[in-house]
Amino acid sequence: MNSLTLSLYFLSLLVVSAYSASESELRSLYEFKKGIQTDPLGKVLGTWTDSSILTQAQSCPPWTGVLCNDGGNVVALALDGLGLGGELKFNTLTGLTALQNLTLANNNFSGRVPPVLGTMSSLQHLDLSGNSFYGPIPARINDLWGLNYLNLSRNLFKGGFSGRLSNLNQLKVFDVHCNKLWGDISDLLRQFHNVEYVDLSNNQFFGGISLSSDNLSSLSNTVRHLNFSHNNLTGGFFKADSIGLFRSLQVLDLGGNQITGKLPSFGSLPNLRVLRLANNQFVGEIPEELLESSIPIEELDLSGNGFTGSIIGINSTTLKVLNLSSNGNKISGDISIVQNMGAALEVLDLSSNKFSGSLPNLTLQFERLTTLSLRDNLLVGSLPSILKACPRLSTGGRVSEFLALPPDLPIESVDLSKNSLSGSLPRDLGNMVELRLLNLAKNDFSGELPSELNKLIKLEYLDLSGQVEFVPEIGKSVLPGEAATSSTSMNLLDNQPTTSGRKSSPGSPLSSSPRLLEAYEQPVILDVYSPDRLAGDLFFLDSSLQFTAEELSRAPAEVLGRSSHGTLYKATLDSGHMLTVKWLRVGLVKHKKDFAREVKRIGSIRHPNLVPLRAYYWGPREQERLLLADYIQGDSLALHLYESTPRRYSPLSFNQRLKVAVEVARCLLYLHDRGQPHGNLKPTNVILAGPEYHPRLTDYSLHRLMTPAGIAEQLLNMGALGYRAPELATAAKPVPSFKADVYALGVILMEMLTRRSAGDIISGQSGAVDLTDWVRLCDQEGRGMDCIDRDIASGEEPSKAMDELLAISLRCILPVNERPNIRQVFDNLCSISI
Repeated sequence: MNSLTLSLYFLSLLVVSAYSASESELRSLYEFKKGIQTDPLGKVLGTWTDSSILTQAQSCPPWTGVLCNDGGNVVALALDGLGLGGELKFNTLTGLTALQNLTLANNNFSGRVPPVLGTMSSLQHLDLSGNSFYGPIPARINDLWGLNYLNLSRNLFKGGFSGRLSNLNQLKVFDVHCNKLWGDISDLLRQFHNVEYVDLSNNQFFGGISLSSDNLSSLSNTVRHLNFSHNNLTGGFFKADSIGLFRSLQVLDLGGNQITGKLPSFGSLPNLRVLRLANNQFVGEIPEELLESSIPIEELDLSGNGFTGSIIGINSTTLKVLNLSSNGNKISGDISIVQNMGAALEVLDLSSNKFSGSLPNLTLQFERLTTLSLRDNLLVGSLPSILKACPRLSTGGRVSEFLALPPDLPIESVDLSKNSLSGSLPRDLGNMVELRLLNLAKNDFSGELPSELNKLIKLEYLDLSGQVEFVPEIGKSVLPGEAATSSTSMNLLDNQPTTSGRKSSPGSPLSSSPRLLEAYEQPVILDVYSPDRLAGDLFFLDSSLQFTAEELSRAPAEVLGRSSHGTLYKATLDSGHMLTVKWLRVGLVKHKKDFAREVKRIGSIRHPNLVPLRAYYWGPREQERLLLADYIQGDSLALHLYESTPRRYSPLSFNQRLKVAVEVARCLLYLHDRGQPHGNLKPTNVILAGPEYHPRLTDYSLHRLMTPAGIAEQLLNMGALGYRAPELATAAKPVPSFKADVYALGVILMEMLTRRSAGDIISGQSGAVDLTDWVRLCDQEGRGMDCIDRDIASGEEPSKAMDELLAISLRCILPVNERPNIRQVFDNLCSISI
C-alpha cells in the first residue's frame, strides 16, 4: 500500500506550484486553524498567522501543508504526522473549491466527520487515518465521485457501512481498518469497481465471501490487495469459479474470522505473494500448489485451523514465511520435506502437528532463517547445525526421545517448556556456549544436573521449575539467584561476586514459580567483580546530594533484584539516605567519554513519574561501573499484579489501574518529546510509590549507555519476557524506539486488565497462545470482557471503560506502521470516563 499511496500523493502534486491564493481561501484556512488546539512542533499555529493573510493575499502563502495550483487556488492541505490535536470544523474547508488533496493522517484530531464533507466534490485524495475521529462515516461521502484514495483507518468510527461507495467509480484505494464498522461484506464487495487496494481488517463486518463470479467481476479484474482479517465473516471461501478471476491479486488476508470449508485450487493466481488464512475453521488438505513453485508465494499462514492430511513435499523456492502451526495436531509428514525449500526461508513454524523424523542438516541452505518453531510434534534424533541461523529455538513437544545436541551450537535461546519431555538432561547442553536463555520448565526431567552447564558463561535466564525430580549436584553458580522479594543484609562490597565472576547464591530457585522468575528477571550469571574498595571516580548529576566513594563502599546493602543489566541493591548511607545502586555487568557499557556524555543527558531528565539518576561511579577496572538513584519506597507493578498468596496487597481497582496507565503514558510522552525512548518498559520497571500508588519509571534510556552487544542483550531479555515489539525481532540492528515503547505499553495494559503475565501461555479453542494473541482473539470473537481480571470484572467497575482500555491496548500492538504514537495513546487514555 505504501508505494501506491505515495504514487497517488505525488501525482496529485504534479499540478501544484506556488502562485497565488485568494483572500477568501486564506481566511477559510485561518478559520480551520481555530480547531487546532495543540501543535507540539509549531508548524501550523506558529506560521498560519493573521498578518500573513494580508501580506500573502496575492501569492500562495508559505504555510506548512498548503499548496496552490497555477490558477491561484489551494489544491492540497497536507498536515500529516505533525502531532496536531483538536476538534476540527470541516465546514470551514468548503470554501476551498479546488481542493484535491486533504491529508490529516497520524495526528490527534477528534470529533465527528460531518456530512458537509460530501460537498467537497473536487477531492481526489482523502486521508484521515491515525486519529480519534468517531461516530458514523457520513453517507454523503458517496458524493465524492472523483475520489481515488480514501483512508479512514485507525480511528474510532463505528456504525453500519453499506451502500456508500456506489458512486466512487474512480476509487483505487479504500482503507478503513481498525475501526468498529459493521455491515454485510457481500454488499460491500458488490460496490467496488476499479479498486486496487481494500483493507477492512479489525472491524465488525459480517456475512460471507462465497459469491458468484457475476458479483465479483468488477472487483476481481483490478484488485491487488484484499485484507478482511479480524472481522466476523462466516460461510465458505471464494467459490472455485470466482477465485480464478483474481488474476492480479498479490495479497489476500482473511485471518481471524470464522470462515469454514475446504480451500479451492490457487493455480490460477499467478501473482499471489501473500496468503494469510490463520485462525479460521478451514478443513481438508492444503492445496499442493501453495507449497510448490507454480505460484511465487512468499508468505503462507494457515495456522489455527483444522487442516488435515499428509504433506508429501514442500518444493517452493520463494517462500519466506511458512506457518502451519496449531492445526489440532492433524497435519503429518516427514520433517525432511523442508530440505527442498528455497534459500529465502526466514520463518518456519510447524508446531502443534504430527510431523515426524529427524531434521536434515541444511545449514548452508537456510542462511536467512530467523525463527524455527517445531514444538508439539513427533520429532526424534539430534538438532543439526541448521539452527546456527536461528536466534530462538522452539522445538520440543511429544518426542519419543530427547533431542541430542551437536557441539558448538551458537543458539542464544532454547525454550522447550510445557511439554512431557523426560529423562536426564544431556551433557551436550554445555556446548551451546552462546546460550543466554534456557527454559525447560514443566516437563518430566529427572536425575542430576550436568556439570557442563557451568560452561554456559553467557547464560542469563534459567528455568527448570516444575520437574519430577532434580538433584542439583553442579554447585549453585549457574542457578538463578534468590527471588527479588527476599533480601539479606550485608555490606555493599561483601555482596559482590568473587573474582570467579559467578554469584554463589543460597536459596532454592528450582522450586520457584516460573512467573516469579519471569517477573523479576532472575539472571543466571552476573559477570561483576568485587574490588577491595571503591577507588575510582564518583560523579554527581545534581548538587543536592553529596557523599564519598568510601562512604558508599561501606554502606549496608540489600539485594533488590537482578536483570540483564546487572545486580540492583539498596544501600543506606551514613546520613540514613537510601539509594538504589545498579552494579553493571562487565562489557555492557560504552567507553568512559561516551558513557559520561550519555549518562549526563539521562541524568538531566526530571519528571514526577521518573526515578532520576543522582550519580554514577567509574572505577579503574572494567567491572566497576555503578549507577545511583534514590531508593523509592514501594513495590513494582509486577508484584501488585502477580503476587501469590499470601497477598500483602489488595487487588488494584480498575480506577487505580487506569490511573497507573495514564501516568505511565504521560511519562512516556515526556520522554518521547525529548527524543528519549524508554527502551526497557515492563511492569518490573514501574514502581508504585506511596499509598496512592504513584507510578515511577526506572531503567529508562539505559540503552544509550550500552554497547551494541549490551543493547542486543536487553532486547533479547525483553523478547523472552514478552515486551519486545515484533519489528525489533527481525531488524538487522535492532535498537529501542518510540513505537517499541508503545508496543510494550500495550502489553502492560493487557496485563493490568487481565492480571495475566506477558509470558503466560494460555490454552483456548485455537490452541495455546500467548497473552497478546489471546486478548486479540477474545476481542475478535466479541467476548473481550471474558479476559478481564475477575477482581474488576465482577464488581461495580465500569465495563464501558474497560472495553475502551482494551481497545487502546490492541491498537498499541498493531504492526509498527499502524501503531499509534504515544501522544495518541495518552489522549485516548485520558478520554476514558468513569
